[in-house]
Amino acid sequence: MRSRTLINVALLALAAGLAIVIVLAPGEGERGIGLEPLSDTDARAVSRIRLETDAGGTIALRRSEGVWNLVEPIAIAANDFRIDTLLGVLEAPVHARIAADAGQLDRFGLATPHARVRFDQDEILFGNTEPIHGRRYLLYDGSVALIDDAFFSHLSSSAANYVNPALLGRDPSPRSIRLSKERAAADGVTDLADAWRSAQATAVRPYEPSLEWTDEIVVESADGELRFDVARTKYEVVLGRRDLGIQYHLTKSAGTRLLDFPPHDSKNN
Repeated sequence: MRSRTLINVALLALAAGLAIVIVLAPGEGERGIGLEPLSDTDARAVSRIRLETDAGGTIALRRSEGVWNLVEPIAIAANDFRIDTLLGVLEAPVHARIAADAGQLDRFGLATPHARVRFDQDEILFGNTEPIHGRRYLLYDGSVALIDDAFFSHLSSSAANYVNPALLGRDPSPRSIRLSKERAAADGVTDLADAWRSAQATAVRPYEPSLEWTDEIVVESADGELRFDVARTKYEVVLGRRDLGIQYHLTKSAGTRLLDFPPHDSKNN
């Protein structure tokens, strides 16, 4: 009898242990595996995106001939990586769908949404986050959906974050570059042009008038005359497009290759 009792106790302990493992192990829903995507819209077919925030800002992007451009509030080549990231919301795994009428939207922060994005004709509203997992409530296609909060930061950023980081755009072809001082030897012109063709900013941000802008560079390209204000900090060179309200941030060595001569000085940085 005693041995049978011990066996029963052992079986109960084993069953309890298994129950704990089952409860604590992450399910498919926790990892996003096996969940339905928010939308069945093909992100590759989207050609227009419009972002609106509760602060009143609007950003419009358009794809033409396979490339994305920012068209509002400024017209310039767009950052494809950021757009691809934003389009990912269409395929975001949905942890829950909640049927809610208009009178219930306020409790999800969707009666007055924090942001809205339109992909062609598909509109998605962004509400509050829920307190347990920090997931975001969305209103899409007539129902409330709960997804991981991986996209709202892209909606709340400025238009500058959607600008292509290439200083001269996708097809750089500088015809002339006028620095504030004439320092270039004849054999350095090619190196200077090559540096500008390949120049990529580490970040693009809104123009800051308070920076100590000391010089101006004028680049003549196929698209016309581009004027860059120049500011130098301890670690960066900043090139500002005052006309567009944006500024490009470059590492000190990368900025030096665009501004300073003779050529051998830049090669040492």
